[in-house]
Order: sequence, then structure tokens, then C-alpha cells
Amino acid sequence: MMVLFANDNVEVIYDANNYELLQVWRGYVPTELFREVIDLSVSFVRNNRVDLLISDTSQQKVVSGSDADYAALVLGMMLGYGLKAMAFVLPHDVFTRFSLKKFADAGHGDQVGYFEHLEEARKWSRFFK
Repeated sequence: MMVLFANDNVEVIYDANNYELLQVWRGYVPTELFREVIDLSVSFVRNNRVDLLISDTSQQKVVSGSDADYAALVLGMMLGYGLKAMAFVLPHDVFTRFSLKKFADAGHGDQVGYFEHLEEARKWSRFFK
């Protein structure tokens, strides 16, 4: 495991054995930090083999509409760089769940999955190996 970024609100961890990039979000993440972590993830996917990106948003608070749009936009770029699938561990916060709807509407279909628990996301990802 390689920690690419870590602070109180976000961790980004790469598992080279499984080609998995894990983002763990906690609490409210300001726009500047949110976009910095998204950009870091895009850059890492572009320059390394990443089959699965898991975004664990279970402890995250609501994300602004413009930030959700930004993340949905770059998902297409990451898929173009070789990312096979993206999984979300759904937020406990009902309002934050609504901001994830942007991804469902972004047209990435079968390559994006939504799960209640991290282990479910990892099981699903085996279909993309």
C-alpha cells in the first residue's frame, strides 16, 4: 500500500497488488481540496496502472454541485487512460447521496457501481479484471 495523500478529510491510497486506487473522504471537504485530490487521482491513473478507483464517501458530507460536475467530467478522462471501473461506497448522509446522482447521470453505465460497503465494491470489481 502506498499513501499518495492524507489529511483529516481525505486519504488516497494505491494498492499495487490489486491495481486499486482508494479515496477515503471524511466530513466536509472544501472545493480547493476536493479538486486537488480529484486532479491527483486523474494524474495517478494517467501515469500508473489503475483498474479500479474506489471512492469511499460513507463519511463524507455534501459536495457542491460544481464539484460533483467536475468529478463526473474527469471520470471520463480516467476511463480513457485505462481505468476499468469506479465504485462508490455510498454516504450515510442522505443529502450527500443526492450529489452522487451526477455520476449516475453522466452516462458511464456499467463501469460505475454504487455500494453500501467497501467489501461489496471490491467483490464487484473482480468482474473487470
